[in-house]
Amino acid sequence: MKSSKVTLFLAIIASLIFASTVMAGGLGLTPYGFVKGDMVYATKGVLSFNNANLSAPQIASGVDNAALGFTAQHTRFGLKGSVGEDVKVGGKIELDFYGGGFNSNVNPRIRLAYAWMAMNNFEVRFGQQWDIFSPNNAATNNTNGNMWYAGNRGFRRGQIQFIYKMAMEGLNPKMQLSIGEAAKEAAGLGADNNAAMPMVQGRLSAKLMDKHVVGVYFVYAKFSPDPDTSDYDYNASGFGLDFNLPFNKMLALKGEVNMGTNLNNCNLFNIAGSHSNFIKDDDRKSLGLWLNAIVKPSDKLHAVLGFGMDKNQTDDLAAGNIEQNMVVYGDLIFPFEHGFSIAAELQSITTSIKDGDDNSALIFNVSGKVTF
Repeated sequence: MKSSKVTLFLAIIASLIFASTVMAGGLGLTPYGFVKGDMVYATKGVLSFNNANLSAPQIASGVDNAALGFTAQHTRFGLKGSVGEDVKVGGKIELDFYGGGFNSNVNPRIRLAYAWMAMNNFEVRFGQQWDIFSPNNAATNNTNGNMWYAGNRGFRRGQIQFIYKMAMEGLNPKMQLSIGEAAKEAAGLGADNNAAMPMVQGRLSAKLMDKHVVGVYFVYAKFSPDPDTSDYDYNASGFGLDFNLPFNKMLALKGEVNMGTNLNNCNLFNIAGSHSNFIKDDDRKSLGLWLNAIVKPSDKLHAVLGFGMDKNQTDDLAAGNIEQNMVVYGDLIFPFEHGFSIAAELQSITTSIKDGDDNSALIFNVSGKVTF
């Protein structure tokens, strides 16, 4: 309890120091974010980041017990701003309050924190940012779940990212390349990046008719197993396609499809699992797919229908491992005045076990949110 308060205090102080420093240089930061409270009910047990709680339900555990929770930990707060004309500089810092489960004393956590400079069509960013691999976020009410373990992969990490935009009428191509932190584990295979090589991510995208975005992306990372138990190099790699297609007010489609090997070792979430025993050729392979449709029949009613699938394609998958995870969800969102909205979501999860029974769970979520 005491450590949580100290951590929160230090985070607030750091944010204020950051804000006052950049403002002194002419960069005015604007606050943004949302305050969100959730009630979540699950008919059966679910797993979230290998914990038996409902903070980000993505895998049905097979436990028959129902569960109910209330939380405000999805709340987020950020500061962002820029200054300059021919040469622009800016920064962003964003915090949330994730703690796992429904603990009322959750700790603040850095989501984003990076500085950037842009000149002409070129931009460079230093700090913690979203991955280039699997860049889209699903329109689910489970904002801390984000379709992870159901087709979505991308997370956030420390990196240097380079962005180049090409001016072409009706197309607007964009190239992104990053070098960043590859390791997931603090010890063992990751061992704080003992391979001494950064993860490399790249993406080529195009913005069609100033609104439709389609991109292709890849990732590669190298790890160093324990030299006392292994004499080979261990790698993670993957590629995929993303799209965001706002056709009109009545219909917008967003989604991704991707596949890769050993992606969990570098915090790209999938059910194929982490490699921890350094057995040669024992690679974890996965296929991910997710899609959601957003319909806005009126300013006072929005609806979302989504689907996600994460398939474990590991060769000779052993019995008892998760073979496939599938999620179907629907939302009704009711926007009111001044950024306030109420949303209700029903989510169905089916998790298939190799040579075992399927697990299933229904999750009902109601939230109230105000955006600023």
